[in-house]
Order: sequence, then structure tokens, then C-alpha cells
Amino acid sequence: MITWMQRHKKYLIITIWVSVIAFVGAGFVGWGSLDLNLSRSSSIAKVGNHNIDIQTFRRVYSNTFNYYNSAVYNGQLTEEIAKEIRLADAVLNVLIEEAMFLNFADELGLMALDSDAIGHIIQDANFQVNGTFNKDLYYFSLQNIGLKPNEYEEILKRQIVLSKVYSIVLNLPVTQIEKEVFGSAMFLQDRLSVATVAVEDNEVSLSDNETRTFWEANKNNFLTEKVYFFDRAFIPVSKEKLNEEDIKAYWEETKYFYKDTDDKIADYETVKSQVEAALRLRNVTESEAYKVTYLGFKNSTIPAQNNISVKESSIEYDTESFQALSVGDVLIPIKKEDGYEILKLTKVVLPEPKTYDDAKAQAAAILKANKKSQLLVQKAQARLNLFSGTDVGFVGIGTKNISGFTEEQTAVILGNVFNSKNKRGYVLVGEKAFLYNITDQKLPDENALAANDDIITGTTRQIKSAEVKRNIIELLKPRYKIEQYYRTEDNAI
Repeated sequence: MITWMQRHKKYLIITIWVSVIAFVGAGFVGWGSLDLNLSRSSSIAKVGNHNIDIQTFRRVYSNTFNYYNSAVYNGQLTEEIAKEIRLADAVLNVLIEEAMFLNFADELGLMALDSDAIGHIIQDANFQVNGTFNKDLYYFSLQNIGLKPNEYEEILKRQIVLSKVYSIVLNLPVTQIEKEVFGSAMFLQDRLSVATVAVEDNEVSLSDNETRTFWEANKNNFLTEKVYFFDRAFIPVSKEKLNEEDIKAYWEETKYFYKDTDDKIADYETVKSQVEAALRLRNVTESEAYKVTYLGFKNSTIPAQNNISVKESSIEYDTESFQALSVGDVLIPIKKEDGYEILKLTKVVLPEPKTYDDAKAQAAAILKANKKSQLLVQKAQARLNLFSGTDVGFVGIGTKNISGFTEEQTAVILGNVFNSKNKRGYVLVGEKAFLYNITDQKLPDENALAANDDIITGTTRQIKSAEVKRNIIELLKPRYKIEQYYRTEDNAI
């Protein structure tokens, strides 16, 4: 995946969601160093008359990081991977391109009025209850993500202006010949003869000497976990009985977050216990005792109740936020079900190479997988030009399953088939090699094109718009002065 994204940076830039204003509590993710001085401390770059402020960059980077972490990396995207694929550079590039279009919009006299923003807010389903705009929900939602109404409305106005200028320069018609060309490419079908090759466990053996030699050569890849040690204080919630009126009043204030299976506001009695627990936590945060305990613990006037250690792989804590800590730093209170936890960092034990005995099982598993993969490639290559295979008929973009493979595996296989220039080939799918031979091809007929007209038209328009946008950006670059305060390796825009 990293290799793919490095080779296709232009597609990474195109797909970044720079306009997303996510209504979730997304924490900021580290993204590199800034070259800032006092005169420009609020900006990360300037394009013509438009600044790109740090908060915008942080918000867009965080949203983009979270999107790719969820949609592409299945929760495995780390800061190191983000740096390797230069995600921060891609985000900044897109924000610079947006700023170019904002300058161009100024020249065209395009602007967003207060009424434009209000219209969008009123029609936004995120702020509606039973299909009607709800002011309380609007304010509460913004408060929940740390935005003031005027800040959100300025962000919205920016997107409205961009949508106006995009609608002028990128709202391109799609011609019939373009649809036929793209449709033929999209829905071309290949007739395949297929076979599979696998490697059984008993075909690969390992000796202890092989495993030890592999570990010796790669011992820096077999490390212990980084461990954080903390002094800990805990502020429990009160066990006293709460006033019924207070619980109900708090439910009225926060009821939009208690939904039933139909996504409607849940009945008070149904969620009363949850509301009561949340109110107890809120009462703790508002108490003077909480403030005194936190500050006292931070200043070492209140002793720790106990000590804890947290491994970097912990799912209970946001260990990524620990990376910026120094010994003696105190974390902001961490909300638990029954109170608030306050942690002061006392020590960090860095990773170090494991002993052979500790790393042996892991090293053996990796070495065996490597040997199986190498043998699988050898067997696939040896059989590639000899197999006759099974005829699976014509396959194309709409093919969901090839016999013996899941839908996801089929998608990987067909992606390789249609991206390859070779008639014969093989694809490694899990612990199998999928061999294929293209025996025939056919273009889609008029009925197939007509049935997929919406998909073809949309895809053609997107490709045309992306290409036109790229050309416009090249024309705008020399038109507006670009000052970039965020330092990249090559200072590329």
C-alpha cells in the first residue's frame, strides 16, 4: 500500500477530503516541523491574498489522517507511515491549490454571503431533528468539536466560494464519444482460463541454525515494546443520590446524543442510567476539588495514589499522544466510567532488541512465511506457461466473484489482470498464487453501456474535471505569490 501511494501521489492529492468538517472528536496528529516566526505565527503558508492558517492545516490533516486510517489502512496508519507517504505535504499542496482558486474567485467577484451560509446550515441534516433545523443541536454539535459558530460559518463560507468557482471552471459537459471511449475501457471484458498454486506447510522446513542466522541479521527488527511509567491519581465520581430534576435537565441538554435504533432521540427512562453516569462525570469536572487535585498533582503537592505502566500497543490509552511527553509532564484528566484519571510521566523505557529466546517464535514465523512466499513464486513461474486451467468465462468490472475466491480477493485479482499488459500472469493472493491466461476479449455492447450510463458519465466527468483542474492550477501558479512556511524535503508545491 505504501509503494502504491508513493507511485501515485497525484491520486492521493485528488482524493484528500479537504472540505470535510467531521463532527467527531478527532485528536490532532503530528505532522512535521514548522518554520515560524512572530510575524507569521498564525499561518503555515500564504497564497496571493489568502493565508493558510495553522488551525485549518491541523484540522484538514487530522481529518485526512483519520479517513485514510479507517478507509485504507484498517486502523494501522501510524505517524511513521504518514511521513513515509508524505501525507502532510499532500494536505498542504491541496490547501495551496484551494487558496489559488480562492484568489481566482476574488478576481471573478465571487463571494459567500451570510445568507448562503445560513441556508447551508439550515439544510444540513446534522443539525436537524425530525427534518427541522434545531438551534440547540447546532450549538451543541459545534461545542462538541471545539468550534465556535463564527469559526464554523467562516469555514463554510470558504467552501461555498470554492464550490462556486469550481462550478464555473469544472462543470464540464460529457460528450457521447467520450462516454463511449471511457465506457469501453471501463467495461472491457476478458475471458480467462485460471489455475491456482499453493504451498503446503510440509513443503517448507526450518532448522534452528537458519532461524538464529535470520534473527542475527534482523535483530533490530525484533524489539521490545516501548513502555511509559506514570504516577497516578484518581478522582472518583460521587456516589450520592442525584436529584431527579437535575438528571432530567441534563438529559434535555444532551438528549441529541442518545438515539434509539431508528436514530430518534431515545426515551428518557430508557437512557436514564447513562445520563446519570454522564452527569456524575460532569459534576466532577466542575468541582473545585477536581481543579485542586489536578493542579496539586501537577505541582507535586498531592502525592500519587499508585503507579502504572502502559505499553505502546495499549488500546486503553492514546499512546500516540505520549510521544510528545517529557518526564514530569502531566496529562490532562482522562475520563473513565467512574471518574477521572490523572497521570504524570515518570519514566520511559525505550525499545531494545529482544534476546534470541524471546524473539525465536516470531523470527521463525516470519522466516517460514518468507520461504513459503519465495517457493510460491517459484512454483507459479514454473507453471505459468504450461497450465491449461479452467475456463471461467468473461470477467469485467462488474464481476464479484471468481470461483474459489472471496469478493475481496476477486477484486485484487481482476485489478491485476486489467492493469497488466501481459496475456498471461499470476497474482499472489494470501497463501495462493492465482494464474491466468486471457483467451479472448470483447468490448461492451450498447446495452451494457446504456445500463451503466450513470457510472460512465460520472467517471468521465471526474477524470475530465481533474485534468482541467490540474491545467488551471499550472496557469495560476505564476499568477499568485506562494510563501510556504512549512518546510518539506524538496520544498515542492
